[in-house]
Amino acid sequence: MSSSAMDTTLTALTKTDYPELKTFDYTEYKSQDKENDLDPENNFFYNIGNNCCYYSTQQYNLTVNADNKFSIIHFNSRSLYANFKHIKDCLNQFKQPFSVITISENWLTPNKGADFELDGYEFSYINREGKMGGGVAVYVDNSFRYKLIENMTNVVKDHFECLTVEIYMEKNKNVIVSCIYRAPGSNMNLFIEWFEKTYTAINSKNYFICGDFNIDLLNVNNHKLTEEFINTTCSLSLFPQITRPSRITANRATLIDNIFTNLIDNTISGLLVHDISDHLPVFAVCDICHMKAKTKNNPIHKRLRTEKSINAFKDELSQQTWESVLEENDMDKAYDNFLNIFKSLYDKHCPNVEFNSTNKYSEHPWITKGLQNACKKKNKLYRDFIRQRSTGAENKYKKYKNKLTAVLRKAKQDYYSKQLDRNKNNIKGIWNILNSVIKKNSKHVSYPQHFTNNEDKHLNNMEEIVHNFNKYFVSVGPKLAEEIPQPTGHEILKDVLVRNPDSMFLTAVEENEVIDIVNKCENKRSTDNDGIDMIIIKKV
Repeated sequence: MSSSAMDTTLTALTKTDYPELKTFDYTEYKSQDKENDLDPENNFFYNIGNNCCYYSTQQYNLTVNADNKFSIIHFNSRSLYANFKHIKDCLNQFKQPFSVITISENWLTPNKGADFELDGYEFSYINREGKMGGGVAVYVDNSFRYKLIENMTNVVKDHFECLTVEIYMEKNKNVIVSCIYRAPGSNMNLFIEWFEKTYTAINSKNYFICGDFNIDLLNVNNHKLTEEFINTTCSLSLFPQITRPSRITANRATLIDNIFTNLIDNTISGLLVHDISDHLPVFAVCDICHMKAKTKNNPIHKRLRTEKSINAFKDELSQQTWESVLEENDMDKAYDNFLNIFKSLYDKHCPNVEFNSTNKYSEHPWITKGLQNACKKKNKLYRDFIRQRSTGAENKYKKYKNKLTAVLRKAKQDYYSKQLDRNKNNIKGIWNILNSVIKKNSKHVSYPQHFTNNEDKHLNNMEEIVHNFNKYFVSVGPKLAEEIPQPTGHEILKDVLVRNPDSMFLTAVEENEVIDIVNKCENKRSTDNDGIDMIIIKKV
């Protein structure tokens, strides 16, 4: 799909884009019908003017500059068990990582947080008490220092969950981030009272309060408690950054996911057109951070080794006279001269090249080019549904998505089956495959801060620790030997060959012997201390 066509498809919704909306069950949602269509120019948010609109991932990367800024994104996941992979895939598409990621409706159960950690982030979460569903989570970029604020972290059974952290900033006020999930149809008076009490004293900090509130802010003028809620947030100087529908179906459009903040200057906000769940992700980017810019992926250094470059390297090696090697009487110096020539020519023809991986499917090798195109078509069908909001467009998108999901699962199953079959005689290869699936989210390893010797004495001095390590490994062999029972007299072999312990003989090394040993080595890319691997040695 061309970029111009995509831009046309993803043009922000205007007042002509809202179709007839039908009545919803809960009173906090606006009742609408054909005679009472939503008019964007006649609602509470028209005069806010924060330019909130819809973005594709491509549009976000092109138009939103998040370098050195504080950025936050909120997902309603409707189960991390089901959608964690999709959230990671979505995050991998952005040029710059978000400072904070918040998730509502994580549906987690106790002691399952380790399964949902993200590289580069510290993870905190709370879950609903006594039953499934609900739950909120916060990921904080590990370049920040932060703490959990316990008196602003709360679970009120059958009503809402809230998790709050304070992020320490070096050149600005500290930032308070709350993630809230309010159960639909729960007591709004209770929620509003708690909200006002919790966020009353906010002047000394910068606040971002995000989540799924299940309060339709498009219904401010038609529902008393919704009006009371928005009046409460505004009286606390907390203003909504999302002013367009965040949950869109063929029959209704509601604004129930939001980010409230007391920072309204130099803030960019919007919604991302992504079908992780039936709620669109929402984001805000604010110029308050001044943190050191970092890229999401560390640059990768790799040898530029093509068939042409290796052949050129081999040809130039064959043209060497090796005089500095053959005429040197000192063996060590001769080898150094050889290695210097070899490495200089290697660097000349096969230089180290730095590049950043931009393939968002690199972690999913089973997704072929054809499946990638199918994913793009699925995303286009979803954008068409968001734009048209018709039952026909919705059914077409869902049918294609369900079929694609089944095909992707089968492709993944076939990929790993082939990998396991290919390594059926290689135990190490099998474990590498299994670990890539089982342990891909396990990154926290706890190392001891001290060394305990045989006397149960804790050692913290590095020199003492090294000495005790050496002492252990030097003595472990003799100690084990002492435990081996000595044979009795009649078991001793009387015809054992007695060797001279002071003699040693090495036969001369022949050229073919070296070549034969090299050819028997495995083709591995692991390098020695000089950055040379066995594959290049064999080729030249």
